[in-house]
Amino acid sequence: MKTEQMLQTMNRKAVLSTLWIFILLNMLFRDMHEFARAGFIEEIMSMVVAQETLLIAGIVLEIPIGMVILSRLLPYRWNRLANIVASIFVIVIALSFGTNDLDDIWFLSVEVIALLGIIWYAWTWTLQKEADLAFA
Repeated sequence: MKTEQMLQTMNRKAVLSTLWIFILLNMLFRDMHEFARAGFIEEIMSMVVAQETLLIAGIVLEIPIGMVILSRLLPYRWNRLANIVASIFVIVIALSFGTNDLDDIWFLSVEVIALLGIIWYAWTWTLQKEADLAFA
């Protein structure tokens, strides 16, 4: 593999990994921001949450965490596929939960824009030679 292509691949991986960190932080701060809403703590204290719901929430949060690492480690083809599929999945899940207020809409909008950016960035990622795919 040429040095220039290797650097481009490493740069792509670093950008994708950084975007996943951005999305993860956005998801966490979106949830933490709710604590400032009046009555939120009382609402949580009175809520009974099923174990399955907590499991699903944990899986959804684990996707960006895993993609930070996978974006750095996976080879070219698997990296592109994983980033596109994971982004689409997170968008679908994020949009399926309702938004409570304007700040939720803001955080959700930023999250979806960043996820669409990952899809575009992974989709446009190409290598020039087929022989290089095994090493990228």
